[in-house]
Amino acid sequence: MRAYRGSLIGLGLVIAGAASVASAGIDGFYEGKSQGWFWYRQDPQPPPPAEPEPPPPTSPAPAVVPPPEAAAAPQPAPLSAAWMRENLDRYRDRAIDDPTPENVAAFFYLQRVVLDKSSTFAKVAERVVQGNPDLDEITQRPTATFGANLANKTAGDARDAVLGRIARISVVWFFFRSDCPYCEAQAPLLDLMSQRYGFAVLPISLDGQPLPSGVFPNFRADGGQGRALGVRSTPTMFLVRPDPDGPKVAPVAQGLLSLAQLQERFVTAAVTAGWITEADVTPTRAVTTDMGAAALTHAGELPDDPAALVARLRALIHD
Repeated sequence: MRAYRGSLIGLGLVIAGAASVASAGIDGFYEGKSQGWFWYRQDPQPPPPAEPEPPPPTSPAPAVVPPPEAAAAPQPAPLSAAWMRENLDRYRDRAIDDPTPENVAAFFYLQRVVLDKSSTFAKVAERVVQGNPDLDEITQRPTATFGANLANKTAGDARDAVLGRIARISVVWFFFRSDCPYCEAQAPLLDLMSQRYGFAVLPISLDGQPLPSGVFPNFRADGGQGRALGVRSTPTMFLVRPDPDGPKVAPVAQGLLSLAQLQERFVTAAVTAGWITEADVTPTRAVTTDMGAAALTHAGELPDDPAALVARLRALIHD
């Protein structure tokens, strides 16, 4: 009887322990009675993962067709100018890096061919130029010393005449500072232009003081003209032409100029301002004839045949 009571006590302890463990579950042992009284129930296994869908069928890649082999570029004729451009340096470098008698002789023979071709070209070029006035530089300006001097004198006389015309229609505004050594050097040259061509010079002092040398004693102090004309340095010169609508100003230079530069720039300023024409300026250049080849900007399509090309260019120049 005592043993039976002990068995019951042990069984009660086991049941109480199981109940306490089951009470720690999600619903407790008694709350899951609908599942039945199975002590060794096996938990359900998770479903197997879904098999991935096979990728959609793809069209086969197009077959790669190898490009047709490019036609080999034509090789230049042996010893031609194109052949020499491609090969002469190679033979020279070979002779320098490995100066055997054969390598050096090969280079010098090729160089001899080039020199002979150049000499032949020069002889033919001399004949072509001599027989074609459009190509002969002597037609545009004499190359003999006395002829070049005569061309220079003729151009100088024409330039003096044009400068006299400019002096009659314009005045020189000369901006200076009393402490500017370049102004001191420029003033006598402007005075010479005044005496030679009749230019009236209006000296304007930016600091209100005269030049130390006393050239142009009748100056005016700057009253804002320098700033209005953008004077940044001295000496500065402008050609100014009176006009009922206000003076017309043509810049000459901001810096020291020689006498020859003054003459050239006065002419350039006047033609740029439209006070004289290009036809007035042409005789002032020491060139007897201008072929006008530089003006061929609308030649159109040109023939490839040399004779036809020469005829076309000659016609364009003399049109």
